[in-house]
Order: sequence, then structure tokens, then C-alpha cells
Amino acid sequence: MESYDVNVSEGMYAKKAIPEKERKSWIGVAAIYFGMTAALSAFATGGALISGLTLIQSIGATILGTAILVFLFFIPTGNIGAREGLNTYMIGEAAFGSKGSNIATAFIITIIPCVGWYGVQVSIAATALTEVLGGNESLTPWMMIILGIIFCIPAMFGVISMAWLDYLAVPAILIITIYGFSKAMSITGMEGLFEYTPTSSQTIVWGANLMVGSMVVGASFTADYTRWTRNKLSHVSYAGIVGNFPPLLILTIIAAMMGISASSLGNVEEPWNIAEVMKVLGLPIISLFLVIIMQWSTNITSSYSAGLALTKVFGWSRFWWTLIAAIVGTVLSLVGIMQFFIGFLGILAAFVAPAAGVIISEYYFVSKGKLNRKNGLYWPGIISWLIGGFVAFLLPFFIPAVNGAIISAVIYYLYHTFSR
Repeated sequence: MESYDVNVSEGMYAKKAIPEKERKSWIGVAAIYFGMTAALSAFATGGALISGLTLIQSIGATILGTAILVFLFFIPTGNIGAREGLNTYMIGEAAFGSKGSNIATAFIITIIPCVGWYGVQVSIAATALTEVLGGNESLTPWMMIILGIIFCIPAMFGVISMAWLDYLAVPAILIITIYGFSKAMSITGMEGLFEYTPTSSQTIVWGANLMVGSMVVGASFTADYTRWTRNKLSHVSYAGIVGNFPPLLILTIIAAMMGISASSLGNVEEPWNIAEVMKVLGLPIISLFLVIIMQWSTNITSSYSAGLALTKVFGWSRFWWTLIAAIVGTVLSLVGIMQFFIGFLGILAAFVAPAAGVIISEYYFVSKGKLNRKNGLYWPGIISWLIGGFVAFLLPFFIPAVNGAIISAVIYYLYHTFSR
């Protein structure tokens, strides 16, 4: 794999475009997203889907939700990054202004959700590791501190080291998939899986909303990574499709199967809790270690993007901001962010997607494929974003994140159409 001096190059391009000669293969970006989406959040979503959907409906919701993430968010925003060579926060200056981008893209799309999500993932991984080590809960805070620091190290050194770690997520997914599928078959069988009826009845759109809500943040800061790829829409598309569809489809559907099988044994209160499901199904201890590897490959993207965003807002060093973001996330883990983050994540998802919608509208429809960066606060972008965010949050019909993105994009476009 191509390499470069990460401490110099990563810092050098935190605020300026990456030249074509420095661009890498799309495979590295796909590997990063493969690792990011191969996480407990996919397992949790799969377990949550079966609370309101049959297995067939869960599969349909997974496909629909992933398609929305890839084609409505990942590819449009990722293509801007590949064309301009800039990260999300510099691109955001075209839609919100240099100061407005600090709020709409740096803090809302990245810093707040990424630091918070880092804390959640550390909490889940530490709890799983404590279970592996015998279940002594007094060890959990120490596991949080150790994992919280270790998880961010590859991100501190940049996308090349991140991609190498993410390649480890591939065998981890395969092993867990084989274990989970074989257990589901031995306990429930294919007929039993497809005959499963949930305790409550929901729609496929409800399930797709779960998928989009859990992953829309990661699908909105794709320019952070696609800026390192060749300037080709096909390369961005390959990265988005390969990096998202296989892990999300496989893990979410297998998790749903495992949740159904574990629930059939009558011993699972929370089918979204993969550690509990694995324990009930009698999966070997190694599977929990593999889950921790998957958490690691997810958290490096959280700390990396948070570090980039903090560098955009405050300057200084991306390397050290990445470490600071991880430390803050670890502290949140220690103080119990798991108790509050689910509701907070819903609020963030409602406001993240509209910010992406405004960026897409500005670049493709208003400025016709040119990056027209602005100074200060650009109020048309900020107001369009806020309207879409509040509509998504207060009127949760269809898929709120999609609603908010479309409403913000349309308002922004109409303003510029009629103000000329």
C-alpha cells in the first residue's frame, strides 16, 4: 500500500486541498467505511428491527436504509471531497460561510456526534471485554480508559494506518457471520427464522429510519476520506457501495437472525445487545474479542473526523486534537453517557442530515459544480439548515433525516433562484 509521512501530510492538508499526485486508491476509503460500519451499531440495529418487523421485512428495511445512506448522502458529499480535495468543514464554508461552517459542519455534523459516539462505543466495548474477563464490573472503568486511548492511536497517524486496521475488520465480520449464522440455523432453522412474528407490528419505512438514523452522521462527513481518492465519481461510488453495503447488509441481517434465535430461547430481554445475545447463544469468547476489534475500526473514524473538525475551528495540530477528542469521549464514557446518548443521537440525526442537504444543494444546484466559499456567517445556508432540522425533529413522519435534508436543500435552492 502507498505510504507517506502521516504527521506532515495529514496536518498539511487539514485546511487545504490535497493535490492529485497525493491521492490514493478508493480501496483504502472503502476499507475505512467497511470498518466503520462493521460495528456493534449494526448488530444493535438488527436486534432492534426484529422488535417490530419479520425477518423478510427486516431485510427489506436494511436494503432500503443502506441505499438511502449511500446514494443520498455518501456519494453526493463524497464526490465533492474527491473533486475539491477538501474535507467536510472547508467545503461547508460554501454553504454556511467560514464561521457558519464551524457551527453547522464542524460541531453539528462531526465534533459533538463523533465525540459522543466515541464514548458510547468505548462503553460498549469495555462492557464486552469485562464480560470476557469474568464479569467483574469494577474492571469496567479501567477497560474504558485503556480502550479509549488505544482506539484512537491509528487515527492520530492518519488514513493509511486506519485502512490497515480496517482490513482486520473483514475477517472479524466473516468469523462472526459464520458463527452467528450457524448458531441461528442449529437453534431455530431457516423455517423458524422466516416464521418469526414480532410482538409489535411496524413498517419497512420504520426500519429504514432506524438504519438511516444510526449511520447518517458517518455518511455525511465522507469528504474527510474521499478527498484522498482520485477525482472520479466512479471511484467514490465504488468506495461507498463496497464500504457500506456488504458490512451493513451482512451484519444487520445476521444480527436479526441471532436475535430471533436467542429470543426463541426465552432468555433475552434486549435482542439489540450483542454481548447478551452471544452469551445466550453460547458463542465462544473469541467472538467478543472480534466484536471489540470491530469497535476499534469504528472509533478511529470518530476520533479522526473530530480531530479534523477541531483543527478547522481552532487551528493547531490535527494529531493532538484527535487525541483530545478521544480523551473527552473516554471521559464521557466514564461518566455514563450510555444513559443519555440515545435521545441525544436522535436530535443530532435530525440536524446532521439537513446540513448535508444544504451543502449538496449549494455545490450541485446553486453553484453548478464549483466551490464558492464564503466568509463569516452565510445566513441563507444557516436558516435553511435550521428549518430542515426543526422539521425533521418536530415532525417525525417517513424518514426524518431524509425529510430534513430535502427540505433544507429545496429552501436553499429556492432562495437563490428567486433572489437573483
